[in-house]
Amino acid sequence: MQRNFCLAQTFCMVKNRTKISQQFKCLEVRAVFMMLCSLMLAACGSVPKPDLTPNAPAEWRNHTTSSANSPTDLWWTTLKDPVLNETVELALKNNLTVAQSYERLNAERALEKATLASQKPRFSFYLGPNSSVAFANYRQSTAYVVGFDLQWELPYTAKNDGQRAIAKANIDAASAGMIGARASIVAEVVRVYGELRAANQKVSAIKKMVAYQEAIVQMYDRSLQVGAVSQQDLTQVQTRLFELRSVLSDAQLMQESTLQRLDVLCGLNAPLQNWLDLPDAWQIDRAQVSPFSVPVQLIMERPDVQASIAAVMRAAGQVGITEAELYPRIGVEGAVYYSGTIVKNGSTVKDGMLSFLVPNLRFPIYDWGMAREQKNASEAELRRTILGYRETVLQAIADTEMAIANFNAMNERMQRSAEEAQNLAQAAERNKSGLQAGYLSPLDAFNGNIKLLERKLANIDDQSLWLTAFSGANKAQTSMKLEKANIQSSQVEATK
Repeated sequence: MQRNFCLAQTFCMVKNRTKISQQFKCLEVRAVFMMLCSLMLAACGSVPKPDLTPNAPAEWRNHTTSSANSPTDLWWTTLKDPVLNETVELALKNNLTVAQSYERLNAERALEKATLASQKPRFSFYLGPNSSVAFANYRQSTAYVVGFDLQWELPYTAKNDGQRAIAKANIDAASAGMIGARASIVAEVVRVYGELRAANQKVSAIKKMVAYQEAIVQMYDRSLQVGAVSQQDLTQVQTRLFELRSVLSDAQLMQESTLQRLDVLCGLNAPLQNWLDLPDAWQIDRAQVSPFSVPVQLIMERPDVQASIAAVMRAAGQVGITEAELYPRIGVEGAVYYSGTIVKNGSTVKDGMLSFLVPNLRFPIYDWGMAREQKNASEAELRRTILGYRETVLQAIADTEMAIANFNAMNERMQRSAEEAQNLAQAAERNKSGLQAGYLSPLDAFNGNIKLLERKLANIDDQSLWLTAFSGANKAQTSMKLEKANIQSSQVEATK
């Protein structure tokens, strides 16, 4: 009977073990099934790809004759001004705004690498208390573990794609900001340089006007002594002299102001000697400037349009991240620890190695609609950025059209100014010849020269305005691809 009881007990133990084994197998099957379902659910999420086809015109309304500039040409070099070329190169090298844009691009590139690294398994070293043992045995206060652990969230959801899309969009935005900063600085340097040359010409011309007016005042002073003119006549010419001296002071102030602005643009604390030694004579050779002729598709290469596209892709990536919060997360955790104690204090816990490698699964159940509303908000933000992109394209088209139209108008105006400059030069020669021949009095010759110089001041402003329009038209047609090619070629030349 005892033997039969032992056999029965053994049979029950085997039966129970078989039942437990079957239960574990069922649990394993269920766990695998749940993980497969989670993977299929999470695969439903994705980063949206919005349609960014631009609504651009077939051609520019203000298109000029076809003569496209070479993609490798630096447009300011067509003016054949070595001092200007040196100034632009110095600004691109030392300007602090451009330097900041480069550092922002470096930061975004580093953050992209950090984003990609965050999606890979993480390993760490741990040394600290074993809290589970301490709580299990209240007398055991010296339990510790030391070893390595592993954590990894499987990169199968739209969250990872969204993070990568955001990182790439940030790089694209920083690159567009860098190109935009370079284009703005170059256009500003060319414009301010033109203002400096114009200010130098104005100071020189006004100084001549002041000298002529001083000679006229001396003539009136001598005429007053012999009674040929009245005191009122002398007062009028003296007032005119005071006005011209005031105009000269304003021109000299403008001259100093342009020098200081060039200092800031070029990252200097004092003007270059080349700027101080610039000759007063300055004439732009417009024949060297090719007419504008660019494809309309170039509008998509503008830095502001590229930055707007980056904003759209950043918003699309955020949609993928918020959508992933609606689906399960699957990860892997593992560790290799050594658990031990310093003082036993009667504990029965044994020292030894602890190791495990297990999956973890997290299901979102109910969060009061928070995740859903975050997804709705990200989708609304994506729609807003798409509308902003379309507005940016329209504004870029308008800016380019206006820049080309302004340049064309200034080109025609410069043609008339050039003809007038020739007439003024001929009139000045006639005054000089008349004074030498004696049929023109010094007073009439001086008054005539002052009037000619006043008209010359208007021509000086036209040259400066033409240069501003020229730089603005080139800035409006800035191409990211061409600028990147120019930067790469300049870097290659610098390394030689």
